[in-house]
Amino acid sequence: MMNSKTEDNKRRAEALKIARQNDEFKTEDNKRRAEALKSARQNDEFKTEDNKRRVGALKIARQDDEFKTEDNKRRA
Repeated sequence: MMNSKTEDNKRRAEALKIARQNDEFKTEDNKRRAEALKSARQNDEFKTEDNKRRVGALKIARQDDEFKTEDNKRRA
């Protein structure tokens, strides 16, 4: 009888150990996912800022071209 109880306790302890390891794994996995999402969000923010800079540079280049065109008309 005592042997059966001991075996049952061992099985319960093993099941609890596995459940705890599973919880730890899920916690670590969630941390990795959160870090990946953070990196992706930062990358998106960088791309957005880069696009704003490109738009600004294109606007300046277009204004420069327009100025040169008008200047050439005045000189002609």
